[in-house]
Amino acid sequence: MLIAAALIVVVGAWAYSNSLGGAFVFDDFPAIVQNPNIRSIWPLTRAMSAPRDVTLSARPVASLTFAINYALAPPDARDTFERARTDASAAVVGRFERNVWGYHFLNLAIHLAAALALFGVVRRTLLSQRLRRRLGGAATSLSLGTAIVWVVHPLHAEAVTYLVQRVESLAGLFVLLTLYCAIRAADGAGARLWSSGALASCALGMGTKEVAVAGPLLVIVWDSIFLAETPGAEAWPSWWRRRWPLYAGLAATCLLLVFTEPGARSKSVGLWLDGWTPWTYLLTQAGVLVHYLRLAAWPSPLILDMQWPMARSLASVAAPFAALSLTFALAAVGVARRHPLGFAGAWYFLLLAPTSSLLPIVTEVVAEHRMYLPLAALIAGAVVGSYVLGRFLSVSAGDGARRFAQVAGVVALGATIVVLGLRTRARNLDYASEEKIWRASIASQPANPRVRTALGANLVIAGRYGEAEFELQKAVDLDPGRAEALSNLGAAEFALGKLDSSIVHLERALALRPEYLDAHRNLAEAYLARGQHALAAPHFRRVLDARPDHVVVLNHFGLMLAVSSDDAVRSGALALELAERALSLTSRSDAASFGTKAAALAELDRFDEAVIALRDAIALSSANPGLVAELERLVSSYQARRKTRILAR
Repeated sequence: MLIAAALIVVVGAWAYSNSLGGAFVFDDFPAIVQNPNIRSIWPLTRAMSAPRDVTLSARPVASLTFAINYALAPPDARDTFERARTDASAAVVGRFERNVWGYHFLNLAIHLAAALALFGVVRRTLLSQRLRRRLGGAATSLSLGTAIVWVVHPLHAEAVTYLVQRVESLAGLFVLLTLYCAIRAADGAGARLWSSGALASCALGMGTKEVAVAGPLLVIVWDSIFLAETPGAEAWPSWWRRRWPLYAGLAATCLLLVFTEPGARSKSVGLWLDGWTPWTYLLTQAGVLVHYLRLAAWPSPLILDMQWPMARSLASVAAPFAALSLTFALAAVGVARRHPLGFAGAWYFLLLAPTSSLLPIVTEVVAEHRMYLPLAALIAGAVVGSYVLGRFLSVSAGDGARRFAQVAGVVALGATIVVLGLRTRARNLDYASEEKIWRASIASQPANPRVRTALGANLVIAGRYGEAEFELQKAVDLDPGRAEALSNLGAAEFALGKLDSSIVHLERALALRPEYLDAHRNLAEAYLARGQHALAAPHFRRVLDARPDHVVVLNHFGLMLAVSSDDAVRSGALALELAERALSLTSRSDAASFGTKAAALAELDRFDEAVIALRDAIALSSANPGLVAELERLVSSYQARRKTRILAR
């Protein structure tokens, strides 16, 4: 047992050892990087909450784990969430790697613990009353093979290497622990302790992700199939009478979902969002579930944020819908007849039901991480089925043929583990940076506007505006109604000096999404650059209404208010208020904020105070000789009691 556990850990650690330096990508930013609630473990109510419409929303246990990561990170590195740009120092790179390592290490530890729990569940199942005579002798070997293939499978890279998808692997761990503890409780020895473990695990799972609702049902299905030697009329009453308190307790943990914030992900989950209905989502998921089955057998291509078209009629998905309906019917019959394969079918469908049935998740129609636990049933079925088939075929074979078949089976299993592990290691490298993961997705699905938008936005942040413009224009061509692509295209064009087209694209983005703050900010900057201060002002205000702590906007808006030549826009008093807010937010250590304050004071004819503010800005800008020279010229101007003006159209 210990050797088997050690093998699982060693092989799993090898497969993911090159994932520990992976970047924060995609949903990691709103859920982790920009989430203020993880900055403190106390009070727990704050650490266990998250902003609305992010992956951690209404998932308190998962949220707490990220707060723990933040607290345990090195103090000088815990706020370094991005790997350095090409011109950054080695010290910045080092701080990022020391910070991100802890997040990845915990993700890997959760995955390895889940693999050990899976080993225990499969082994206990094979040693159950129903299967012991046929498979008990090979229980440890078959469980080990199942767990190792599962732990290295590349389909799990999204749940392990993509940091915020810890919600999937952690929920999976708690579901496995719920089932394992429930199985151990049925043995009689320490039943109360194991039952308590099952209840605690189930409750923690409910606080991690909604998929944990399958846990109580899986326990009942397992008991109905494996607790008795053979099916019989008296089997149901005996185990039900003995275990109903456990079932009631497990069911009660589902009430925890009632106390989570209603509508926490209302922009991504719900009926009739973006034209999705329960029927169209169910039809679409027929094709998606067949796609998952294909990836289980041949995990390529793997695509983060895959695009999947909506199925609008039964005829368009007739083949996969019929295949899945037949499979579902067979699974239901298997459970009713208490056949062991019925449990594998129930495992697959029950765990996928919360995300792949009737309730549309419009921002994530297909996601590889959803196969985290369902894949276990497929792998266990393949490993145990191959063993049973081998035994059947070798009944009439000689000893030499049987030994050859056993060796061939072990070699095939070993080769499968190596191939899958190498594929996982290669997939981990795609997560080394945002640019790499998006380029990998584009290579597999070039007509996906979402991934082109994500790549373009990343290139804008990196300052590679020409490349960003190319990718974002492609995204707009593929989907003219994508506000994110239009907004980022406008930002890239603004940086390239293409103000007219920038404003056109930003206005189109806001027509599609009036609340889009990034587009408001970018449009304000574009109007400011074109000298249209009266048009810029309401967009700056819109951003500050929602984000009063946005230091850059405070400074840009404040400076415009202080020095605009448009009398209807200029307001020294408001400019000074914004500058003081920016200084407070930056602990009075930001040169730009002192510059804004100086301009506001000069507008209010408080020139002596303006000079003092500029001296503070100069002291903070000693490493930038060009900026210091410009500030010194402003000092001379203010000493001569001359105000600065920028022209407005």
